[in-house]
Amino acid sequence: MSHLYTFESHQKVQFYDCDPMGVVWHGNYLKYLEVARGEFLDFIGYGYRRIRDDGNFFPIVDERMKYLHSLRLGDEFTVVVYLDEYVNRLVHSFEIIRDGEICVKAKTVQVCLPASGNELSFFMPQGFVNAVEALPGVSEKAGA
Repeated sequence: MSHLYTFESHQKVQFYDCDPMGVVWHGNYLKYLEVARGEFLDFIGYGYRRIRDDGNFFPIVDERMKYLHSLRLGDEFTVVVYLDEYVNRLVHSFEIIRDGEICVKAKTVQVCLPASGNELSFFMPQGFVNAVEALPGVSEKAGA
């Protein structure tokens, strides 16, 4: 699959993320994805504060993870965020990589939910779409 854009987040396993054996508890990998996704949104200038200020929420409606290797206390790792879709919904694929080894593969799907109602939108806000399309190469790959 060809991704529309790639972003990297560099993180480190903290003590509070680990079980007594120094292994990252499985639920904390979701936090690593959220940190990376938030950094990506801030990078394009359309972070969660702007999403909220524009009167929207971007709830996650689908999330999948495949655990391949455990991270441990003190590990430095990279979360590679791949942008796969952005017009009708926001789809990211992820890889959590430590020392060149893929530890986790994941995917999330977010939709736009206007704060004024209970029905989700089938399109992402135009300001968000514009922010994504300002990234180098995105609009060409998306066929815009």
